[in-house]
Amino acid sequence: MQSYWERFRRQRVARRRFLTTGAGVSVSAVALAALGCGGDDDETPSTSGGSPSTGASPSTGSSSGGPAEGEPQMGGTYGDTYTSSNNLNILTNASEYAAFGGQYVYDHLITTRTNENAPYVLEAAEALDQPDEITLTFKLREGMTYHNYAPVNGREVVAEDVKLMQEFVTPQDNIENNFQKNFLDRVEAPDKYTVVYKLKEPRAYLFDSRILGHPGPQAIIPHETFDNLDSERQIGSGPFMLDEWTISTRYHYVRNPEYHGRGTPGLPYRDATDVFILPDNAAIEAAMRSRQVSEWIPPPAQFKDLRDSMGDLVQTQEYLGLNPQTWNMNMDVAPFTDVRFREAMYRATDREQYINLVWNGSAETPTGILAVSHGAYQLDASQTDEYFKFDPAEGKKLLSAMNWDGSQEIEVFYIGPSSTSDVMAEVLKQQAAEIGVTIRIVTFGLAEALPRTQRREYEMFIGGHPGYDTPSVPMRHNHSTPIHQFEVSGLKDPTLDAMIEKAEVTVDFEENVRLVKEAQLYAIQNYTSYYNIATPINQRLLDSRIQNYEIEPSNTAMHQATAWFKEA
Repeated sequence: MQSYWERFRRQRVARRRFLTTGAGVSVSAVALAALGCGGDDDETPSTSGGSPSTGASPSTGSSSGGPAEGEPQMGGTYGDTYTSSNNLNILTNASEYAAFGGQYVYDHLITTRTNENAPYVLEAAEALDQPDEITLTFKLREGMTYHNYAPVNGREVVAEDVKLMQEFVTPQDNIENNFQKNFLDRVEAPDKYTVVYKLKEPRAYLFDSRILGHPGPQAIIPHETFDNLDSERQIGSGPFMLDEWTISTRYHYVRNPEYHGRGTPGLPYRDATDVFILPDNAAIEAAMRSRQVSEWIPPPAQFKDLRDSMGDLVQTQEYLGLNPQTWNMNMDVAPFTDVRFREAMYRATDREQYINLVWNGSAETPTGILAVSHGAYQLDASQTDEYFKFDPAEGKKLLSAMNWDGSQEIEVFYIGPSSTSDVMAEVLKQQAAEIGVTIRIVTFGLAEALPRTQRREYEMFIGGHPGYDTPSVPMRHNHSTPIHQFEVSGLKDPTLDAMIEKAEVTVDFEENVRLVKEAQLYAIQNYTSYYNIATPINQRLLDSRIQNYEIEPSNTAMHQATAWFKEA
């Protein structure tokens, strides 16, 4: 039997470098080999990543971005942009863990990877042993300290901190504590620098960016701050310290001189990181040209023109992502509970039109629920073509059979601002109109949108999801208890629930693949409300001065502490 993560580790992709012919890198799926669609079993593993089955040496955080031309240089400010954030709490606010404090302020035992460092990079832990399928033993780096702000005052980070954090997270509602509630049996701190996780049972997706690699509930947060996470200064032990902030406007993080650097002295190389909330793509473009912002994935239709017009200001990266692009429905309410309505919407959906209008042709069509990058899990097209068939006339017949009231409006929301979701919503509106369904489009920032999904206050959603590195979250979105966001997108089908749950505890890779394929096909045959439209090719503009930028399409904590600015 080949375990899920041993297979993952042995199939990790080779180290990638920028093309020698220009300032860009073109990566077919970063995760393809790691996820079973490339490479072979006798590939020599890279030594920079860890293995879940043996003790692991410290990672130096090698990059799959731009080549390091010369010795790293200190200094510079890296700028990024994101959507709205209404408080500083990385446990209840997905924006905070995805792009703000969860990335820069707080440290983690490990961060997960699908690139050449797969399945994880050691962070606050300097070693990880997995002596059996339900035990994980982490050894902390000695001498780590928290940022020197009251009430923590720069004290040492110890194993008890991790234990208290996991116990604090476990009972809470409306946070993404799937690991704590469903995986973790108990956490122990047998000595000052040892943390032991005891699991309830073996799990296939343990080293997942929403499980052990989650930037939120896996953060190391000092217990002195638990009562004030919403509003008080974030205090962690990560590479950057929160210096100045205006909620949902600008966040300024400065270099932590006491950062452990994953065992490499001098990290982080840059002085600061800024994260801006900007109103639209025009503002982001202006900030990119003035070098206030360092990286941007622009609207696909504008990518080539922006790349050419910015010239020497930017380098480019292109790679197939891991993020599903879906429409999904609230399965608590009509008409979505009627399979005829769901099938009618399948008949109305022209995926090629989405790919051309939204992504300018730079996307691929999945055959099932998972992103194309999950190569081993893709169904044979012959199994699903009949369900994804574009046939508006048939869609109209299905609606007629259910006596559809054409005056009824369906509210569809997307999360903005976005370079693609607004266009996706307009395409959906036009396609639905072809079968007599009227769509009303609304938009919310992430800070408002995700709580709405948890409160079940929506009818339909359209847009992109984070980069999911295993089937865990996308399949759970089809389960009666999704655990993550979109509480009510599942079919509420006990047979499907059991299929998904069985796959989650099946650690043999080949058997896991078989079970996930069966569950996908069953869900599609029942016209699941989670319709995966396409897998885009991510096209990033990156400040041309940045060296050693690590490409990682999954949504783990990516502080890029090893990246640096090359000045002339």
